[in-house]
Amino acid sequence: MMFDLAEARAALERGPSALHALVDGVPPTWLASRPTPDDWDAHAVVSHLVYVEESDWLVRARMIMDVGPGTAFPPVQHGDQTARYPGVTTSALVERFATLRADNLAALDAMGIGDGELDRRGRHPTLGEVTLRQLLATWVVHDHNHIRQLQEALAAHYVTEVGPWRAFLGVLDRVTD
Repeated sequence: MMFDLAEARAALERGPSALHALVDGVPPTWLASRPTPDDWDAHAVVSHLVYVEESDWLVRARMIMDVGPGTAFPPVQHGDQTARYPGVTTSALVERFATLRADNLAALDAMGIGDGELDRRGRHPTLGEVTLRQLLATWVVHDHNHIRQLQEALAAHYVTEVGPWRAFLGVLDRVTD
């Protein structure tokens, strides 16, 4: 599949509404469910998405466009980021994510990226040289990865209640009782 910037942008635009649909109005007990003790709950997933929306994608895209591969991207913390947003509800974090995403997409549009710019390079601190195309594709897949993770966390809430149907519910495969 060839990368298409317009399709990628449209996918990124849908991320906030997908999160909103999954967590808005969901009781706190559901939002605190985890597939395993080491996994994130829904609130942690949304906290992470807000953090990387603030500190990752556009910072790196701008560095690729303005600096190139001579300077490595600043590091990003990939662990649980809930401590960054004390007292903020999951729904409020989704709203913050939606605002940040809209701002980031507007900034992306303003960069005037064309096919030629997609092959421009930057330097990831551990992966080495990467292209703008790879960064933007990763941004899209990152959303999908964490939406899946959030869905697993929410599904874990009813792991014992599904009874024998658990054998048919792959979303519960990793859940520990």
